[in-house]
Amino acid sequence: MFGDSITAGGGWVKQIEKESGGTLTLINEGKGGRPTASLKEFEAMLLGHPKADALVIALGMNDSRDITAACVPKAVTNVRAMIEKARHAYGVKLPVLLVGPTNINKAALGPTKPIGDQREAKLRELGAAFAKLADETQSEFISLFGVVPADALLKDGVHPDAAGNAAIANVMGGRMKSWLAD
Repeated sequence: MFGDSITAGGGWVKQIEKESGGTLTLINEGKGGRPTASLKEFEAMLLGHPKADALVIALGMNDSRDITAACVPKAVTNVRAMIEKARHAYGVKLPVLLVGPTNINKAALGPTKPIGDQREAKLRELGAAFAKLADETQSEFISLFGVVPADALLKDGVHPDAAGNAAIANVMGGRMKSWLAD
C-alpha cells in the first residue's frame, strides 16, 4: 500500500488486515505529505519489498493543493510511471488498485486555507483521471470521494478520525477482498 498520510495513519489499513482473518497481509508504505511525484520513494519501496501479490496506490490528496491546470496531468503521469515500474519489478500481470482521494471538509479548512472549493474540484478531477488511468492500464479503481462523513474529518478537514477510518476500511476492505479473489 503506497499512499500519503491517510494511509500512513494506518487506521483503515490495520482494520482491513484484522478483519480479513489472516487472508490479507498489508504492508503500509504510507507517508505524510506524499504527492504523486514521489517516484524515488516508490522505487525504494519496490527494492525494499522484492515480492508483492498486489499493489494499492492511494495518492492525490497532497497533489490537490495545486489548483492549476497542470495538477491532474502531472499526477496521472506520475501514477502511470508507478504502475509501469511496479509491473516491471513484479510482473506484467501484477494486480493494481488505484484509489481516488477522499473528500475534504471545506468548513474545517477555515479562512487560513481559502482554496477549499478549488481543492475539492481538483480531488474530483483526480478521481476521474485515476479511473480513466485504471482502464488504460488494466488496473482496478475505487473512489473514496464522499466515503468519509464531513464530521469524521479531523479539525484540519482532511484527515479521518476513527469513524472516518472505519468508513474507509468498510469500502476498501470489501473491494480488496473481492478484487484479490478474482
